[in-house]
Amino acid sequence: KVENVMDIKRVFTVPLSIHRRLDLCTICFKPDELDSFDISWANPEKFRHNTNWRLYVEGEGDELAIKALSEVKGYPGWTRADKIRSAIKLKEEKRGKAGERKEGGKIGRYYVMALLQAARYFTLTGDLDKAKSFGLNRAIFYAWAKHYGKGYTPKTVIRRRAPSGRVEAKEGKYKFTVACGEQVPVSDRGWFIMGGKEQMPDEYDRVIAGKIDKVVPYNKAWKAALEYVKSFPATILSDPQRFYEEVYKPVRDTFYRDVIQRKEKTKKVRTLEDFFS
Repeated sequence: KVENVMDIKRVFTVPLSIHRRLDLCTICFKPDELDSFDISWANPEKFRHNTNWRLYVEGEGDELAIKALSEVKGYPGWTRADKIRSAIKLKEEKRGKAGERKEGGKIGRYYVMALLQAARYFTLTGDLDKAKSFGLNRAIFYAWAKHYGKGYTPKTVIRRRAPSGRVEAKEGKYKFTVACGEQVPVSDRGWFIMGGKEQMPDEYDRVIAGKIDKVVPYNKAWKAALEYVKSFPATILSDPQRFYEEVYKPVRDTFYRDVIQRKEKTKKVRTLEDFFS
């Protein structure tokens, strides 16, 4: 729904609600589907609606909201708009010169999960593109499980003859493959899939790598993640429950400090003299 001025009472619209005048309903879809949008998607009798709107990361829209407030300004009659714009301007000034970058901060759990899962897959298979697809897929899955599948634990698969990456079974409309010790749905093209949508490497680069890069250079985070993941034996990396508990969980809130910064300190300290200096 795009309008120049929106009635403040209609800022929030319930998904699949019917338009009060037109024979259309409110549908949800992801930003990467915008270019292919067609009004027929909103046909109440055969609508096209992406239920993944329920999956979100807390604070993911903050930057867009701040940008909107600073450029479009506030809603007419909203007395706090000027104060908020002033606060935004002051915050930007404190960042220093344009283009200056200060490394550091917290990387959200969703992004840590995607990064470590990608590093896990790459360590076990050596396939970088599929690793990105797997990392994003598992991050989406665990975000879903957190909100809608509490108590769920991924099924561990004991493999005998079939190697990782081979399609093992077909349940309903999805095919499943054994990847890193668990069954994961895949598309006909071999990409990991969630909610009927393929998780592609370029989406990982945009959604995951792009976000991490705002905290720390992504290549630096990736190298640190690989080194951290490789410090665990394959028996742990191939077990989804042990990976979650022993690899991801201990650093999910402290990844920058405990993995990236610790890696830097380890590099610097080479002798006892360096350690005590």
